[in-house]
Amino acid sequence: MPEIKLKHVVSCSTEDTTHKADNLLSSDTYRKWKAARPGEKQTSVILQFEKEEQVHSIDIGNEGSAFIEVLVGNSSAVRDQDYEVLLVTSSFMSPTESRNGTNTSRVRFFGPNQLQKSTAQEKWDRVKIVCSQPYSKNIAYGLAFVKFHSPPDKNDPPTTSPKLTKLGQFRVKDESPSSGPSLQPGSLFFSRENATKSSTALKGKSIYPYLPAAESADKKRESQSKPEPKPKQQKAKSQDMQTVPFKRMMEGVVFVLSGFQNPSRGELREKALDMGAKYRPDWTPDATHLICAFANTPKYSQVKSAGGIIVRKEWVIDCGGDESAVDTEDELQRVENESRQKKAASERKMVKEEDPYGGSTDENTDTEAEQDHPIPELPDFLTGKRFFLYGKFPNNERRLLLRYIVAFNGAIEDYMTEKVQFVVTSEGWHDSFEDALMENSNLNFVKPTWIYAINERQKMLPYQPYTVVP
Repeated sequence: MPEIKLKHVVSCSTEDTTHKADNLLSSDTYRKWKAARPGEKQTSVILQFEKEEQVHSIDIGNEGSAFIEVLVGNSSAVRDQDYEVLLVTSSFMSPTESRNGTNTSRVRFFGPNQLQKSTAQEKWDRVKIVCSQPYSKNIAYGLAFVKFHSPPDKNDPPTTSPKLTKLGQFRVKDESPSSGPSLQPGSLFFSRENATKSSTALKGKSIYPYLPAAESADKKRESQSKPEPKPKQQKAKSQDMQTVPFKRMMEGVVFVLSGFQNPSRGELREKALDMGAKYRPDWTPDATHLICAFANTPKYSQVKSAGGIIVRKEWVIDCGGDESAVDTEDELQRVENESRQKKAASERKMVKEEDPYGGSTDENTDTEAEQDHPIPELPDFLTGKRFFLYGKFPNNERRLLLRYIVAFNGAIEDYMTEKVQFVVTSEGWHDSFEDALMENSNLNFVKPTWIYAINERQKMLPYQPYTVVP
C-alpha cells in the first residue's frame, strides 16, 4: 500500500521546543511531537497532504496519549464542524498505565475495517489528529509517528523476488524447465519400487480373476441393506419479515453529545457510528439529535430553542441492543413509565407488612373489642427538598437511596431540571457539574452517605460535610 506523503503542518494547539509538530513530517520514528507542558487537557495537530488522497489504513505510534482520534477535511475547512471522523476515539493507554507511566509508546495499526467506511471512501487533503490524557497530569503527551496509506493499485503487477544467478565467486546453475529433466533425490529408488508393485498387481489379476466381482457384489449387497439417510428438512423462513441491517439502523441521524466524559463518551459515539449515524462536535444546522446527560445546560437550551430532538443515552443503547430503531417519543414514554413504577414500588415498600406470627393465638370472642392501631407516620426530614441521582451506584444502592428519600418525604426528579436542589452521586466530581452550576447556582452535589447518616440517626443533618468537591 503506497504511503501518503505529508506536505506541511497547518497548525497545532501546542508543541515542545524540542519535540515540535514538524517532526511528524519525517519518516524517522524516533522524532516525536509532544505538548509544551504536562497536564494539557487536549492537544491537536492539522497536517496537509500533497494532494487529495483516499485513506485506506493508518499506523499510529503513541507517546503518552490515552486516547487518539483522527478526523479528515479539505483545505477549505476553517471550523471543527467541517471535519469528518475517520477514526473514532481509540484507546492507547489504560488508566493504570497512565498513572504509572508505563507502555507510553504503544503502536497500533488500523485497517479499512476499523475506519469509517463512508468517510474512507472519499478523498481528502487534510487530517486532524486529536490527543488527550485525562488520567495523568504529569505526562507531556503527543505522538511518536503517524503514517497514512492509500488503497493498493489493482494494476500493479505482483512483486517477485529477483533471480539469484551468482553467489560469491560461484555461478548458480540454471534450473529452468527448458534445461532438461532434473534428477531428484531418491527418484531411482521410487521408480524401481513402482515397477515392482505394478508387476505384482499384474500377477494377482491373472491368478484371481473372480475377486473383483465378488468384492463388488458384497459392496452392492451392503449398500442395499443400509438405509439411506433422510435429508434434513430446512425450515422455511418467512419472506414477509424484513429487518433493517445493523449498520443502517441509525442512518440519517446526525447527533451531538453533551455532558459525557471519556471513556463512556467514546464508547457511546462509536456505538452510534457503527449503526450508521454521523457525529458532530457541536450543534450544526444539519444535526438532528442531542444525546444529553443533563437538562438545562447551555447546549440543551440551544437545541431546545432550535427545535432539535433531545434524548438520553438509553436511546442509543436500546437501538443497539434490540437491533431495531426505537422512536424517541416511545423511549421517553418508556422512561417516564419506568420512573412511575419505581415510585409506586418504593411507596408500597414503605407500608409496614403485617407479621403473621405477631398476633395472639387466642380466639377472639364477642366480648373482646378489636382495636385499630394507626400506622405510625414516617419522619419528614426531607420535606421540600428535590433530588436527582446521577451516575452508577454499586450493588443495590440506587434502590436503597430512592427508598430513604421517599420515606423522608423527599422528591425524586427523573431529569436535571431547575427544581433540583441536591445531586446525589458516588462517582465523584464531573466536569459537566460546572455547566449545571452555571444554569442553577443553588445546586448541591452530595454523597450517598448523607442520606444514610440521616436514616441511622433519625434526624436532619447538615449536608456540608458530605458535599462532593472538584
